[in-house]
Amino acid sequence: MILITYHISLKHFHVFYCIGQERKSYILGQDIFYQHHQFTTESTLHSFFNKAVITDDGHIAYNRWGCNSVEIHNTDGSRVGLIQLNGMPFDITVVNNSTVAVTLPMHYSIDILDINNKQKVKSIQLSTTCCGITTINNKLVVGCPGRLMIIDPQTEKVEKSIDTVDCDPIRLCGSGDGIFYKNGFNRYLYHYNHSNNKISHVKLTSGVCCMTILKDGSVYVVCKDELVHFSSDGKEYKKVTTKGLKSLMLTSGISYNPVQKKLVIFDGVSITVFNEY
Repeated sequence: MILITYHISLKHFHVFYCIGQERKSYILGQDIFYQHHQFTTESTLHSFFNKAVITDDGHIAYNRWGCNSVEIHNTDGSRVGLIQLNGMPFDITVVNNSTVAVTLPMHYSIDILDINNKQKVKSIQLSTTCCGITTINNKLVVGCPGRLMIIDPQTEKVEKSIDTVDCDPIRLCGSGDGIFYKNGFNRYLYHYNHSNNKISHVKLTSGVCCMTILKDGSVYVVCKDELVHFSSDGKEYKKVTTKGLKSLMLTSGISYNPVQKKLVIFDGVSITVFNEY
């Protein structure tokens, strides 16, 4: 099936057209998900330096603070195994159906991992350390001291370097209009706009923890005391009041997968899976 997408800016949402079918995006703050189930990992440490992602083929992969590995579960909570690494990963993102990428800050590198075969595919060496990682338009985006770098995972070349001035992006996600990121644990959410190469920021009521892009390009942003739903351009947002998502204290990672239509959150100990209505 061929998918054709047209992007139309509106006040609260974007409209996407599929052949023979129209699909409107979410209204900011609306109830999108409901809690399906929760399972406990082998960790007993709540930490802001953990993150879980869900791949297109339905596996949950996550890194835990202090462990030199990426662990793998099925969405029902059953354990699949782990991939041993040569260093401690800081962040993780989905690359394609069964592949994820992790940053290894102490090694100045990114490891590409095959979840199905439980092995490392390649290691991309960088000239600087990197922490946060996401994907956009089939490219990797990493947060480095004072900049964002867009990298082609096939050629391993840095295609673009974006100056973030005195900000060191440690968590980030790509949206249709740009890249969202945070600096440390302050209250500012930053947004880089592709069209005009400008950076804007919004001050929220509590420290920004993590974020994930939804299928319409809008973004869920977890703060210390609340979850907020941002438009893809980073200009508007509204608090989310969905049961189970209203307060995500100590949540270090949140990730949505449009193929599985599932949202996962990870607090370092438990992983909670939400299904889309």
